[in-house]
Order: sequence, then C-alpha cells, then structure tokens
Amino acid sequence: MTHVGEELTALIDGALAPAERERVEAHLAACAGCRAARDRTAAALAALDRLPAPPEPSPGFEQRFYARLARQRADAPRGALRRLPWRFLAPLAAAGAAAALVVGVGLRERHRQAFIADHLDLFESPELVASVGDVAPQDVEVVAHLDELEGTP
Repeated sequence: MTHVGEELTALIDGALAPAERERVEAHLAACAGCRAARDRTAAALAALDRLPAPPEPSPGFEQRFYARLARQRADAPRGALRRLPWRFLAPLAAAGAAAALVVGVGLRERHRQAFIADHLDLFESPELVASVGDVAPQDVEVVAHLDELEGTP
C-alpha cells in the first residue's frame, strides 16, 4: 500500500483533480497513519494562516539594497583567489602535502638503497655487521657464510 503523504497539502488546498481526490480520500478512510498526517498538516496550515501579514518594506528599501550590493561588488577582491571557491583550498593543500610526503619517502628510500649498493662491501664483513649492534646473531652467521653461498643457485 502506498501512502498519500505528498498529496495531503494539495487535498487540503483543494488542488487535486476529482479522480485523484477520490483515490486519496479512499486511502485516508483505510489508513489511520495518513489521516493523522492529514490532521497535523491541516493544523500547521491553519496556524500559518493565523500569522499576521509581514510588514511592508520601508520607502527606499529597494534602492538602498541595490546600492549596497553594488558597493560590495566594487569592494570585492579581484584575481584568481576570488574565482576559486575557498572550500577547495583545504583539500588542494592536503593533496599537495600528501604528494610531497610520498615523493619525500620515495627519495629517502632510493637514497638508502643507493647507499647500501655503494657500500655493499662493508656489509660482507661479519665483524662489521656484528658491530652495528641491532643485527640478530643468525644474520651475522649468514653474512659470515656468504662467500660459501655465492656458487650455489
């Protein structure tokens, strides 16, 4: 069963075609939820009708409004930043910072690999490897026996 929530205001205002009105009223006869929604909508519309009319604008309001608008347009900054919505600047700055971080990490890793490649002969010495301190004893054993492993596939 489809409810008639969207047609309630048109029903209350008398804006429905006769066939549509009969369909909505038949639904309201069978659906307590939609009847309650109709009553709430009717009460809200009646409350709005009881509000006083809005005051008329003061004489000269329109001229003052357009003059102020023209002054603000004249005072507005010109240039690229004015055309670029401010809500895009923060994400652009964050994306730039993330890109710089990725490039920096990549360059650091490349530099570390180049250093190791340039100084590989230092790492072939078991004594030097053991002197580093943060190397596990089994790794020192592997380095010590590298020369034996060179001939094996």
